[in-house]
Amino acid sequence: MRLIRAELIKLRTTNMWWIFLLCSVAFTGLALWINALQANSQLDDSYVSQEPPPGMSDADRAQFEEYQRQEQERIAAAHSGAGLAKIAANVYTSGQFFGLMLVMLMAILLITNEFYHQTATATFLATPKRTKVIVAKLVTAAIMGFAFWLLTTAISVAVGVAYFSGEGVGNSLGHWTAQQAILLNLLVYVLWAIFGIGIGVLIRSQLGATITATALYTIGTYAALIVLALIRQFVIKEDWVFESAVYIPPLASQHVVGSLASQLGDDTDLPPRWAGAVVLIAWAVILGTIGTLITRKRDVA
Repeated sequence: MRLIRAELIKLRTTNMWWIFLLCSVAFTGLALWINALQANSQLDDSYVSQEPPPGMSDADRAQFEEYQRQEQERIAAAHSGAGLAKIAANVYTSGQFFGLMLVMLMAILLITNEFYHQTATATFLATPKRTKVIVAKLVTAAIMGFAFWLLTTAISVAVGVAYFSGEGVGNSLGHWTAQQAILLNLLVYVLWAIFGIGIGVLIRSQLGATITATALYTIGTYAALIVLALIRQFVIKEDWVFESAVYIPPLASQHVVGSLASQLGDDTDLPPRWAGAVVLIAWAVILGTIGTLITRKRDVA
């Protein structure tokens, strides 16, 4: 507990925590705006009540009426309990993509600051059992991830409830789909904080670790989607190619809260959400274990 308190003091007495927190709030606000626009388009039923434009041919009128019928079915599904809960889950987990990146980067700094400011030697001299130090950093990172999740979720839920109330529909907070997304989002935030510690141990350079992690998280994620799409289109024309996206940590995070299907197509047969959580846990265990073993053996003088 003393080590955890010491790590929390290191975190609290620097400027980086509130800078990252402000960035997280800004990205959450931007994501809320985008998700609200998306939800509005899914719930908007103004088009289905329109009359066919005058002067339409019988063929065009039939096509117009068929499109309206399809829209009515889609809107009815969106306004159903399950449909509203799916939309609410997306709104209530707003800002996850950049929020996770910020948590990961902050956790990276939590470990690389020791090497950048040359305090690692003093830290390990004060606590020769290095495993305890790494465990304390992992716990501190998990606490930090929880704090970021709590703040972003409080903002998202408050704004989301107000939005759904303004639209005259239920907020779905009592629906398990929305509750599951919120709770699994907490798990995701904590796991990405642990990822950050693992990456910081593997790449001790502060600049190198942050740039590498950011590039892999942002560019690498969408590059992976493009590669999977190309493989699915030209090489292996099987559905499991797209389904394997769940094994990529950032995409697994999106799958946990139900937003990956919209990127791959709602007809993609993805595994259950808990499978994404299992993938993230496995990655966290691997990175955490490797990081601990390396720190125990590495010379930090």
